[in-house]
Amino acid sequence: MNYNKNKLINECLTRYYETFSHTLDTADYVPDKFNMKILNYIFKNMKKSFKRIDREDRKYQRRFKKAERKKNKKSKKGGK
Repeated sequence: MNYNKNKLINECLTRYYETFSHTLDTADYVPDKFNMKILNYIFKNMKKSFKRIDREDRKYQRRFKKAERKKNKKSKKGGK
């Protein structure tokens, strides 16, 4: 089983949780209007990051499957 996407998602979420923690420090004295703008901006960027993760994972899966097919071909040829 391949865990590449899970690693990428965990790294992305760690970064965004760190960003959220910085915004929580300012929540007491920054008006709600600006906090909502900041949170919307963070969510928008998080969506972009997840799209990038999906794209990179698809590329990785293609390379991984291609290598597996190559390996299986060699093992079948060697076994005959």
